[in-house]
Amino acid sequence: MTNLGDPLTSLSAHLKAEGLLAPELSGVSNAHVTVAEATTIIAVRHTGGKAVTLAADRRASAGHRIVKDDMMKLFLADSHSAIGIAGTAGLGIEFARLFALELEHVEKIEGHALSHEGKVRRLSILVRAHLQLALQGLAAVPLLAGFDERLGLVRVHTFDATGGSYEEEETAAIGSGSDIARAVLDARRNILDCDREEAHCLTLQALASASRRDSATSGLRGESLPVLVDVDAEGARFVDADRILELAKELS
Repeated sequence: MTNLGDPLTSLSAHLKAEGLLAPELSGVSNAHVTVAEATTIIAVRHTGGKAVTLAADRRASAGHRIVKDDMMKLFLADSHSAIGIAGTAGLGIEFARLFALELEHVEKIEGHALSHEGKVRRLSILVRAHLQLALQGLAAVPLLAGFDERLGLVRVHTFDATGGSYEEEETAAIGSGSDIARAVLDARRNILDCDREEAHCLTLQALASASRRDSATSGLRGESLPVLVDVDAEGARFVDADRILELAKELS
């Protein structure tokens, strides 16, 4: 178990220790490697800010080549928060795994879950710790959504490669299709007044629009449909795949 004071909290150090980081990447800048990239992640706060829906497509690409169309990019970090990843797929998935381990460790030691502010700080540290890899072209950035018990609201944060965190008021999007997705989301007025069903439809519509103009984003057709996660006072949970299929058929 990774503890909070352990240098293995640094993602790059962890990868080196586990032998998962190629030697040439640990000492040479601008290394030329082909890696899978993950896109696109969307978050929409709704129900008066008391809930949020996250959506992610399933495509991983390397340059102009599709590597996978069934990749998971959304993960439950703990009972009341979820994380989405964009960028270098392997690093992003490791982010999510290490972050969940840290949250689990804190809860076992302290006897209660880390506050939302604490989660943001821990994730910022994880991102900042692999800045060297980002400068070598292996960047991954997360999106964090969680229920803040103190405020009784859900909160959404995006991050840059330096570990900077930014709270988003209504919507958020990261990844190569984010600009297109944001255009769809921004066209919806009073988005905080949406209910859950409307948020589900809106996030799927945004992903569908992104997929039409961004080859790295998969859409609503085919076997690998997007993944949705809902977060509210009751917890974080995946939306049933049959429900997503039903909505996708209605929107196609």
